[in-house]
Amino acid sequence: MRKSIHYLIAAALTLAVAVTTHIEQVRAGTQNANAARPSAAVEIHEDGEYTIGGVCNFNVKYKQPNLSNQAAVDIPAEESRQVTFSYPDNLYLAGCHLVHFLDNQYQQEMTNEQGDWEVCFGNRPDEKLTIYYYSDELSKNGQAVWYALPTVEKDTYVCAPAMYSGVYAPGGIFIPETGGEDVVTTLLQPTIQAGTVQLTVPNAEKITEPGTYGAGGICELTVDYYVPDLSNELHVEENVEVSAKVPFPDNKGLLYLPGCHVYHYKTEKLVDEVTTDEGSWEICFAAIPGKETTIFFYYAEDDISRVTSVWSPLDTRVEGGKACATVTNYTGVYTPVGK
Repeated sequence: MRKSIHYLIAAALTLAVAVTTHIEQVRAGTQNANAARPSAAVEIHEDGEYTIGGVCNFNVKYKQPNLSNQAAVDIPAEESRQVTFSYPDNLYLAGCHLVHFLDNQYQQEMTNEQGDWEVCFGNRPDEKLTIYYYSDELSKNGQAVWYALPTVEKDTYVCAPAMYSGVYAPGGIFIPETGGEDVVTTLLQPTIQAGTVQLTVPNAEKITEPGTYGAGGICELTVDYYVPDLSNELHVEENVEVSAKVPFPDNKGLLYLPGCHVYHYKTEKLVDEVTTDEGSWEICFAAIPGKETTIFFYYAEDDISRVTSVWSPLDTRVEGGKACATVTNYTGVYTPVGK
């Protein structure tokens, strides 16, 4: 019996060290959180699929020699916000800025004879997405406007041709709920079984009781409180540009934005962190079909602009059509990443 107790104590200490180490590793990234966003232009000279800052995928196949591209996250997006947008959609910025070159000379427009260019963004389950574009050339004299591009769904992406030099970004129109148990008919991809993420707490009411709560068909949060006076709020992320500014590691996949913002409260006061002694928290998103799904997060408190860490991965398990992170005890933004 005494030996078993020793084993239990050792296991608990090992778990505590592992959790503490993970927290310190994430906090270590705080030193770089306010550094320049890795949005410097990526130079592209070969065929392939390129993930740009975790925000978009740029796919290119050159059919003639001496062609090249530059691609970057459109940050800051102040200029793009000033461009006339005449559609009923919500426009999600930051987007991606793509530039074409022939013999190292800037080109405003390319042809199908020269190559194939495509830009893709992560699909959203709750909106019908269209990719929009405006011209670099026209933006110089204030004459640019956003234009809708022919947009198709490809697996977990929405994609459009990218023949022009300019800024590309997705816009979406909300898909009305149909009611009943099958409120969520698609989650990132139509092959997901309906209802894997629940639609409760649509107005982000304060969560005060143990249970499973959803936000906008995007995510669900399962909570269990071990001590009194704890509570949570769960929101679909409101400002995608903030997340696009947070440093994201290269070659780790595509962020499926928007994510979800989880707030932790003690005695009605917002706190940046709770402990596993006080309760348990698990956040889930629909698993991305055909992709390795990992949930990433960054710290963000009451003022969403006060970001205090970089995007960091959580241990993620995938089962039953969902990807879940078992330790989610920080106030911050969470989103799935497909690779």
